[in-house]
Amino acid sequence: MNQPAIADGDAKLSVLLRDILEREVEQGSNKRDALRIALVWAINSGLLKPGSRLPPETALTRDLGVSLGTVQAALRQVQDLGLIQRRRGDGTTVSEGTKFSPAIWHFRMYHADTHEQFRILNQEVEVLQSTAQGHWGDHLGALPSYLVIRRRIEGTKDILIGAEMMLDPALVPPHLISASELRLTNLRTVIEQKLKIRAAASKHRVRCEDVDPRKLASFGLDPHQPTLTVDARTVLTDGRPFYFQTLYVPADKVELEF
Repeated sequence: MNQPAIADGDAKLSVLLRDILEREVEQGSNKRDALRIALVWAINSGLLKPGSRLPPETALTRDLGVSLGTVQAALRQVQDLGLIQRRRGDGTTVSEGTKFSPAIWHFRMYHADTHEQFRILNQEVEVLQSTAQGHWGDHLGALPSYLVIRRRIEGTKDILIGAEMMLDPALVPPHLISASELRLTNLRTVIEQKLKIRAAASKHRVRCEDVDPRKLASFGLDPHQPTLTVDARTVLTDGRPFYFQTLYVPADKVELEF
């Protein structure tokens, strides 16, 4: 049976997605993660507009040179972010209102000058272990070491945000997590699915105080700009601590809505 032809706009989209996919694979991502990264970029950059329809899964499979299973797995991850809606028999469309921020951080972020919703265009992710002690120990407990997931988040209007998630390596073994699979995805969902656990609730604390300039510089942030720090303490359904996360947000450029 012949595959359905796709429109010229879909063909151009497929070329762009294929270019990003191939670049990400060359840098070490598997094809599922690479396709997810390409799709999220296309949506958050505005290339795929809210309400627009994605090419059929079979067309993406053919034009991108990946399996149907890879396409479906990548689409499920993008759906977990709230960026697309998938309906059997009706295809896949871009959500009218992105839910990227609350899906990851439980709140929304807006540009202070235009009040447009902040969108993520790219992330650099680093996974490491640290013996450093700090206020996260009040939530996770005083441990010999912590699993740390650090993200340098690049968003619209050239805004940079730093994020640092601390976890107990006994709960989340480091060998189960790779940096490439965490780019432009919902960290919480990935970890929940891998370990078959579920987050129950998060408590937030917003602070406006001096931050160690070396910490800000490590994320590429301006150490002289006023910075909001947003702490999130998250527990599992059985009451055990899940993670402690801190965001470093430029206070004069971003507004928060809980």
